[in-house]
Amino acid sequence: MGTSPSQFAPLLRGIDPVRIAQKLVFMKLAHYAFGEENRDNGTIVIVHGLFGQARNWTAIARRLAEKYHVVTADLRNHGRSDWDAEMTYPAMASDLAELIGDVSDKPVHLVGHSMGGKASMVLALSADATLVADLVVVDIAPVSYDHDYSGFINAMRGVDFSAISRRAEVEDALSSGVSEKGVRQFLAQNVATDKDSGTMSWQVNIDAMANHLDDITGWPEDGLAEQYDGDVLFISGANSHYVDPKDRDHIKALFPKAAFTSIKGAGHWVHAEKPDAVLLTLSAFLKR
Repeated sequence: MGTSPSQFAPLLRGIDPVRIAQKLVFMKLAHYAFGEENRDNGTIVIVHGLFGQARNWTAIARRLAEKYHVVTADLRNHGRSDWDAEMTYPAMASDLAELIGDVSDKPVHLVGHSMGGKASMVLALSADATLVADLVVVDIAPVSYDHDYSGFINAMRGVDFSAISRRAEVEDALSSGVSEKGVRQFLAQNVATDKDSGTMSWQVNIDAMANHLDDITGWPEDGLAEQYDGDVLFISGANSHYVDPKDRDHIKALFPKAAFTSIKGAGHWVHAEKPDAVLLTLSAFLKR
């Protein structure tokens, strides 16, 4: 989660779902590209978290693009990407595999935050692991959580867009179910306005998320490789509890080369709260 007001032209691929061998449906993800001239230095693919969008990472992507080719993606049911009823990590990982094949002819540096971090880890533990040169996981672990997002979803469903014309009004409408102003502002970023009619609506597929909350907060135990042998960096917010030290043995079993670092003064939305520190950490990892 986080904000990035920068505007830039999206490189949108087709978004027709395609059936693949594993019987999952993958879809072409909407994505944004920076630093095309730096492809020879490697490609970084950045993936946002639940209720997020690619543009949340724009500021960091632009900085990284001074040296690298950088792609930020909207996950399925988010941002400009298409909607689908399935919202599982194997499905999201298949989408990412398709995207990586489209944007790079070499393995990529994969960066994922929160839900995007889980999708990235599942990809690294899948049959498509060779697409991942190395992995950065931002404030999430390969474990199940007891987080409950149903309050957010119910509040979003309760917004009456027929009576709303401004994003600030969306934030006000969310206040009955979402107490934190920062969270309301973040959720309200997911509102799209039709250019012709001016009608506002949610850009995220609330129904798919509601139907898959257990999948989103969980961790798939079946169908994954025993481990990913590439380099992995886990970046945590020092004020966040998403990556518990007690889970490190489990993490190291899946990712034997995992290293861990924390960003002082940051919570779960590390990249929004401490972007400079995250940028320095990413740059050091990439240059190792």
